[in-house]
Amino acid sequence: MDTPTIGVIGTGDFAAYFIAALRNGGHTGHILLSPHSSAKAARLAAEQNCTVARDDTAMLAESDWVLLAVRPEQVPSALPTLALRSGQLLLSAVAGLTVGELRSAIGNDVSIIRIMPSSYIGAIQNSLLPIYPGCAEVEAVLGRAGKLLVFDTEDHIELSMIGACLSGWMYRFVGALEGWFVERGLTRAQARQIVAGNVLGAAGNALARSDISLVTVSDEIATPGTYTKLGLDHLLDKDSFRPWNEALTLVSDRLNASEHTAR
Repeated sequence: MDTPTIGVIGTGDFAAYFIAALRNGGHTGHILLSPHSSAKAARLAAEQNCTVARDDTAMLAESDWVLLAVRPEQVPSALPTLALRSGQLLLSAVAGLTVGELRSAIGNDVSIIRIMPSSYIGAIQNSLLPIYPGCAEVEAVLGRAGKLLVFDTEDHIELSMIGACLSGWMYRFVGALEGWFVERGLTRAQARQIVAGNVLGAAGNALARSDISLVTVSDEIATPGTYTKLGLDHLLDKDSFRPWNEALTLVSDRLNASEHTAR
């Protein structure tokens, strides 16, 4: 199915940037929005050539695929109304909600695919789009939205969700560094270019040089006597990267605890 009609439950930020990524990638299929949060739905419909459904029943009846894009705390109210018919496909973007839990709620006659794109996918072409399990039909469509990373196990897509938190943290990190340059006379636009441009460049180089350790890449740049090594040695001496790993562990522990509670 090259252009499935996609129904969307949840019209917040996630749905907005995911639909934007699909449209930016050339997807022309019909997209139906749940009328809940009517102002957000109307705005998204106008911006991305979607249709606000009369009600959820009509949206579900007309959809080939259904995207569940609600926050975890909204799941208890959303799942009981998710009356999918045999042969439909559910795309779930809900963190921590397993295929098994979804299967228990909606039955065995619906295909279930989990996805976990990050917040920048609507703005940056070919952005990362994790998916589990793999499905050729779904991959052909979602490949328009970004670069697919297909996982073989559900544990791994959970890790990708934790990884997606990094982008939210990085805005604060970049913002703090940006402020340092602004305090010293650069305009905010200039500072944004310097900081975000260097972060983007380093990330791109890391992806391009996947055959080599990133410590090695760093050491190639931060050679003795350079300003880069001067600053890097200070960061290493302060163990500045440890809190980032601790934050990842904190999120992982909370996610695992939530899953055990749900089960």
